[in-house]
Amino acid sequence: MKSKCTIYFTSDTHGFLYNTNFVDDQPRPLGLLGMRFPKDENTLIIDGGDTIQGSPLTYFCRAEGEEMPIAAALNARGYDYVTLGNHDFNHGPADLRSYLEALDATCLCANVEGDLPLRGATVHTLGNGLRVGLVGIVTSWVNRWEKPENLQGLRVTDPLEAARRAIKALAGQYDILVGIYHGGIERDLETGRLLSETDENIACKLCEELPFDILLTGHQHIALAEGSWHGVHLVQTPCNAPAYIRAELGEDGKWRSCLVEVSAEQSLTLAEAALRQRMEAWLDRPIGHLSRAIFPENRLTMAREGSAIADFFNRVQLWATGAELSCSSLPNELRGFDADVTVRDVVASYVYSNTLAVLEVTGETLRQALEQCASYFDWDEEGRLCIAEPFLRPKEAHFNYDFFAGLEYRFDLSQPRGQRVKMMARQGKPIQPEDRFTLVMNNYRATGSGDFECYVGCPVLREVQTEVSELIIQYLAEHDTIEIPIPMKIC
Repeated sequence: MKSKCTIYFTSDTHGFLYNTNFVDDQPRPLGLLGMRFPKDENTLIIDGGDTIQGSPLTYFCRAEGEEMPIAAALNARGYDYVTLGNHDFNHGPADLRSYLEALDATCLCANVEGDLPLRGATVHTLGNGLRVGLVGIVTSWVNRWEKPENLQGLRVTDPLEAARRAIKALAGQYDILVGIYHGGIERDLETGRLLSETDENIACKLCEELPFDILLTGHQHIALAEGSWHGVHLVQTPCNAPAYIRAELGEDGKWRSCLVEVSAEQSLTLAEAALRQRMEAWLDRPIGHLSRAIFPENRLTMAREGSAIADFFNRVQLWATGAELSCSSLPNELRGFDADVTVRDVVASYVYSNTLAVLEVTGETLRQALEQCASYFDWDEEGRLCIAEPFLRPKEAHFNYDFFAGLEYRFDLSQPRGQRVKMMARQGKPIQPEDRFTLVMNNYRATGSGDFECYVGCPVLREVQTEVSELIIQYLAEHDTIEIPIPMKIC
């Protein structure tokens, strides 16, 4: 059947241009540079945000003053439209403006106001005369996660209301309406079950209240084609560019979509090949020594018995802040550390652009935080310990399990959620609800994100604005061989 409109859609590529996951230099089936989009006058190429932050490549370019290659890669592939993701704000408005000004594509983000080269919506007329209305929006939780200085001069408003106004302004000008939403799906598309009580992700609500024909979603990193809600076609891509969406509107008026996997083969320009060579050499630069290598284990094992990697992150956080207690999580994917540590070990293990905040917390706050961590565990039908569904669906969220340092605690996982913390002590002394401590955590967790609402309202005593990955590199540089003990069991 002849297509009236073809859309190629990427999202949450996070700076993964090359066919590497940065753990080593072996080619893998991922990377924006391995994507090719056949284009004619009835084709649109669109990106859903979280594009300029999140990989060792983007870290390298910023650390070494290299020109960021993301916009050039999108330009070479003929992108027509992009929207903004929450991580695109991580380095402030000047960095974001530089990216947008280098793009040939038009940025559509109706709920971002300020001095950026973007629009809320537009109408694109295809070669066959079909008028395509397009509206872009980003989750309003940017306001919750982002440091105020990174939003200076910008305002992120309610995405639903901003989209509603933008669509109203396009009334009568379009034949089909495409939404580009950097946010996820809050309901199970098969059962309708609500997956989250928050408004971080509102794709289903957008489908219910706005006249979209197709909604291109992101943020959750779900591989989704052929989704549907309230008569609206829904798609989403996984993160780090292993696949993209091809969606086609047939002459019968129906959308059809599929995920297209990326080949491990890449044909690079001379400039792209030279940049990768410089990056690989930088990643393999030695920066410190550990008494033993520490690599990730099974997720359930690390959560139950402790992680030497998380212990190391906590050690750095305590060193950098002087706090009494520390908590840190592990990303969904991480490399780990060889005994002879390289930059690659650091930036492929602590992958976020987080900074640190020191909060004043009570013993009761600690108990609530630990209960949230204990909810990570569940029991399957055969009575075996497993990971609870909210940490696996709608997306994997192992980064919402925290490891603590500076206190002793014990879970009884046979008990119901909310009643599992059976012991908390510091230096052998039981912790009372009214006791007060200084607790360092990353700035994301300090906002209460990840269902740690107990931290909301806690006094922020101080902040360290240096990114944690840079602090790890500094710690390694200032110490000789760092002793890595065997982690203690906590459950």
